[in-house]
Amino acid sequence: MSQASHGAGQAAGTAASAELTLDAPVKVNLHLGIHPGRDERGYHRADSVMIALAVGDRVCVALCAPGSQEAAEAAQAPGGVLLRMSEDVGVDPQHNTAWQAAARFREAFHVAAPVLVEVTKRVPPQSGLGGSSSDAASVLLALARLCGISGGEERLSAIARSIGADVPFFLDPRPTYLVGAGDVPRESFPELAGVPVVLVRPRAGVSTAAAYREFDARPSLPASPEPMLAALRDGDAMAVAAALHNNLEPAALRIVPECADVLAWLERRRGVLAAQVTGSGSCVFGICETRLAAARAAAAAQDEKEWWSCATFTVGKRAHFC
Repeated sequence: MSQASHGAGQAAGTAASAELTLDAPVKVNLHLGIHPGRDERGYHRADSVMIALAVGDRVCVALCAPGSQEAAEAAQAPGGVLLRMSEDVGVDPQHNTAWQAAARFREAFHVAAPVLVEVTKRVPPQSGLGGSSSDAASVLLALARLCGISGGEERLSAIARSIGADVPFFLDPRPTYLVGAGDVPRESFPELAGVPVVLVRPRAGVSTAAAYREFDARPSLPASPEPMLAALRDGDAMAVAAALHNNLEPAALRIVPECADVLAWLERRRGVLAAQVTGSGSCVFGICETRLAAARAAAAAQDEKEWWSCATFTVGKRAHFC
């Protein structure tokens, strides 16, 4: 984690030469229970239990100093926000969650300074890992710190909810049970940090919209989240592994059949306690006995199958800031 800041405590609305770089942790869904049918907003009711991992994109946010080249470029950009991505993710800037977070923050808190956001992508999109949501939350947290605004400010949560269902979780990425459309925190749990996890993704991704359309075509009722909630209250990693559930997983497997190959392969790996598709997929995660087991599984996935993979571990509320 790197941080460079000059005048970071100045009030919102003042131009300052200040920047902050954060790691944007991804998440996995330990429990995801999608209920059939949609509400008046077009959302499904979702019971979601998420935990953050020590891997993700890197996000640098700057309040541009007057007279700088970045200030001139950002001032001419839509919303006063200049977004630079390390790779093309197939999304126009104004539809990118990181841009939306910066633009809506400037509007809500009356920030006069133009903003530069640079995102270095480290995890593939359409994986169910919440990468774009974490990028957005990182932008909000960085701007809040640079402008001297509390991370618990209700307007931050409101902006987060307006961008996407997973964004509020990343503002405070402790293990959390969320309800509503999966965007309303119901209960947070003691940090279950350091649990080894391996991520393995097939070659194709799954769009969230496609996964929900497939779910609607063949809906199912979710299991109760109570076994997972009890495991997290006890801080019992073995019980967490035994309680994994995701009734959106079959939709992902039908859209990308290679997901099923990844899932079966991981479940056979020595040292993997349990495996499951995260979110709408296509990434599969495995909870492992040791970090060595996670590392060996990640290496084998790349060497034997040429799948994208990563060995990592669970982290808590200080995932963004070191």
